[in-house]
Amino acid sequence: MSISNGLNHPNAVVLYRIKKHRKLFFVAFTITFVLIAAVVMLLPPKYESEMKLLVNTGRQDLIISPSEDKNGTQYQELAEIRINSEIELLKSRDVLQQVVLRSGLLKTSGKSAGQNQELDVDRAVHGLAHRLDIEAVKKSEIISVSYRAKSPAQANTILKNLAEVYLGEHLKAHATPGSLKFFDEQANVYANRLAQSEEQLRIFRQNHSALADPDEKDPLAQRTIEAQASLDDTEAQESEYKKRVQAAESVLTGMNQRVTSEIRTSPQSGLIAQLSAMLAELENRRTEMITKFRPDDRFVVELDKEIADTKNTLNSVTEHSSIEQVSDLNQIHEDAEKNLVVSKVTLAGLEARRSQMMTFVQGYKDQMSKLAASATENEQLVRTVKEDEDNYLLYSKRREEARIAESLDQKRITDVSLIETPTFQLEPVSPVVPLDLTIGLLFSLMVAYLCVRVREHLNSPRPVDHNVNSTSAMAA
Repeated sequence: MSISNGLNHPNAVVLYRIKKHRKLFFVAFTITFVLIAAVVMLLPPKYESEMKLLVNTGRQDLIISPSEDKNGTQYQELAEIRINSEIELLKSRDVLQQVVLRSGLLKTSGKSAGQNQELDVDRAVHGLAHRLDIEAVKKSEIISVSYRAKSPAQANTILKNLAEVYLGEHLKAHATPGSLKFFDEQANVYANRLAQSEEQLRIFRQNHSALADPDEKDPLAQRTIEAQASLDDTEAQESEYKKRVQAAESVLTGMNQRVTSEIRTSPQSGLIAQLSAMLAELENRRTEMITKFRPDDRFVVELDKEIADTKNTLNSVTEHSSIEQVSDLNQIHEDAEKNLVVSKVTLAGLEARRSQMMTFVQGYKDQMSKLAASATENEQLVRTVKEDEDNYLLYSKRREEARIAESLDQKRITDVSLIETPTFQLEPVSPVVPLDLTIGLLFSLMVAYLCVRVREHLNSPRPVDHNVNSTSAMAA
């Protein structure tokens, strides 16, 4: 009971199995470890050399373009692209093939056929590329290159040759042959264009000094506005005086030149007044009597006859009376005639002024049109001068950049620098005996325990089939 309880722990089970098959475990462990140790000891040592390249932006590639755009927002993307481009150039077949030939890595197969020689070169290039470790250091502009060889001298020599060949190919890849000549020609062309456009602008301003002068535009526009306002005012006054003349002529047509100043009557005017008073008195009496008597009454009839006689007498006296009228000149008519003459004279002056103001306004408008046309032509000439000047300055700058780039190429100064020369390490990087033996020890233990487990599995009894046993017993 105690033994079964103790074996329930996993570690105890493992120790129990090892102890039970300790001979098998020891033999398997010894053989595996000896084989691993022999392999580690017999492996040839590998020596590693490392160098580092810096892809800086101190020298930009010359861009053959009239554009001046060097936007800094794309710097990170451009830096990553440049680093990847340099890594691909380091891995290119042309570079590796030159390194193979310089370093003596080419192993000929003994056949002189050109095709076999190319195959040997391809094998050597493939082997060199397989042993080269090229990677970009994160968040930097550094490229790390390492190579492992059988000797430290060989690893160091191969990386030196790689650096030399790569820098030469980098110069060829980034060089722009003929750029200096191209930019020099373009700069001279635009220098001549600039001189011609400046001369055209000078001649134009000399011939249109008044109109092309920007200071003349505002005063001329002000004079035009003032002349137009004066013309509008004159036309309004002219319209007003025309209406005055028409109204005066209409009034004078229905007005007499003379007017009655005094009316004189004959001496019978007193009799007429007496008869009129008598007639009024008789009519008043009839009014009173009609309220007391009927219209056909004798008193009313006699009063009506008396009233009729008085009216006849009054009419007779009135017809035979004389009236004398005294007339004089109509002062209103004279004043109206004077005002009419003044209005006609003023109207004639306004018509003359309107005609003159229209001439002035039209002249100012013509000058404004000429000024606008000349200003447009002047602006076009100024833009042409500015464009030619910008192009000349741009190509002059590009010419200087090309001259600098050519000088840098001649002195082999590039934007890639070797910041860490190939190292010369005397300690091999592989095999690492202590580490490899430790790993081999652990692996040997695992293999030995696996053998024990396999042995137990093979020796374990098979389960009994009770159905088979019962059948055989019945048969017996």
